[in-house]
Amino acid sequence: MLTSLLLALFAFGLGMLFGPQWLLLLKSQQVGKQLNPSEVNPDNPEEHAGKEGTPTMGGVVFVGPILATVLVFLVFQTGRMILLAPLGLMVGLAALGMYDDMQTLVGRERSAGLSPAVKWGVQVLLCAAIVAALAWYGVTQVHVPFLGSYDLPLLGYVPFALFVLLATTNGVAITDGMDSLLGTTAALAFAAFWVIGLVLGYPLSASLCATVVGALLAYLWFNAYPAQVWMGDTGSLALGGLLGFVALLEREPFLLLPVGVVFVVNAGSTILQVLTNKLTSKRMFRITPIHHHFRRESKGDRWVNWPREAWAETWVVQRFWIVGAIGALAGIALAVGS
Repeated sequence: MLTSLLLALFAFGLGMLFGPQWLLLLKSQQVGKQLNPSEVNPDNPEEHAGKEGTPTMGGVVFVGPILATVLVFLVFQTGRMILLAPLGLMVGLAALGMYDDMQTLVGRERSAGLSPAVKWGVQVLLCAAIVAALAWYGVTQVHVPFLGSYDLPLLGYVPFALFVLLATTNGVAITDGMDSLLGTTAALAFAAFWVIGLVLGYPLSASLCATVVGALLAYLWFNAYPAQVWMGDTGSLALGGLLGFVALLEREPFLLLPVGVVFVVNAGSTILQVLTNKLTSKRMFRITPIHHHFRRESKGDRWVNWPREAWAETWVVQRFWIVGAIGALAGIALAVGS
């Protein structure tokens, strides 16, 4: 417990030292996010038009401290090479996200970034390599709350684990859309798996989670409303990959449902929006992911017209924090009780 707390504090300190320097560099290079009109990128809501030019790629503020802390204290000092897998996944996804972020900077041609085919293709390759590493290391067990633990054959574990990583990576990534929203809900999710790892006897995973929490708290110092910097896909993809890996390493992928309830709801709302748009003449939500739905007034033209009045951004974010905290507590309770 003490070790993980010290790692969290160390990562926080690194982030607080590194964050201002990275922010100065982004500003000097004019690395500002362009917010495209809906016909170019529907994921950019019109309510955020005034935020165009906010520095992006702020995910480096926590990716760097996580990488340094885990390498020095959890890989080099202990020799636990398995942690090279999540670090490799984090760096690979961060690099993919950074390349995507660079396509959407102010001053460039209006673009929605990399094509979905390219982003998914790279993600599949990275996640498949990590699943292979987990299987080689012998992590093929999955615990189902209240039912028990099961050692899956490779033909069953590989596609299941690959789905978990891809779903978590993208569910987390689409939650990045408001100041402090993803940083805080992700910190809550990793804090839950930090506790779960300690309770279930996975100190290595718990230490990794503690490091992520500490680094995210440093990032949130700069991302607090109104944000000085956004993490962009550089950070959101990396966080999603790490969260999925941690759940698999602790043999608790099903706990992602309560612990990551905000990410599950965001992903589910996007899927439902597509389905209702294709199958009916009326869309389910005003805009997805669903956190943007609450920012618009009701016009009575959607299946879901609550709330009638638009919420302030800070209302949405703080209420999603509450939902995320309740989900984290529920996940811990399931881990302890089952």
